[in-house]
Amino acid sequence: MQKILFVIAAYNDYRQEIFDKYISPRNKKYCEIHGFQYVEIRSEHNLPPFRGSHTWNKWLVIRDLINSGKLQNDDIIINIDADQFIVKPEIDLTTKKSFSYAIDSCNSHCNSLISFKIDDWTKNLVNGILSDERWERL
Repeated sequence: MQKILFVIAAYNDYRQEIFDKYISPRNKKYCEIHGFQYVEIRSEHNLPPFRGSHTWNKWLVIRDLINSGKLQNDDIIINIDADQFIVKPEIDLTTKKSFSYAIDSCNSHCNSLISFKIDDWTKNLVNGILSDERWERL
């Protein structure tokens, strides 16, 4: 089983320095503790916005890894936003569920942290979210 944590950190301002100095080292520590491969997608990767926003790219990355066969059933992939800081890296962010996501202290459901255990259900979810037909219809 493969475990990946990836972050898209493509800032062109002061936030990149904060990410590089504080957040990235903490992400790396988390990955060392829990046996994750750590991947950073940075501005030099020139990732174009999808649907007018870079936020959607996390879903594209996951779909591309699934479709290319780099992610197989039972693999784990986590994405956290580049402005998220793991306070307690010793706590594992994975669950036994196929999909989990963040609910912040104000009860807002958001994609700032998403975690997948790859299976048929998660493949269907990713494809449904990225369906152009569904996007246009809804």
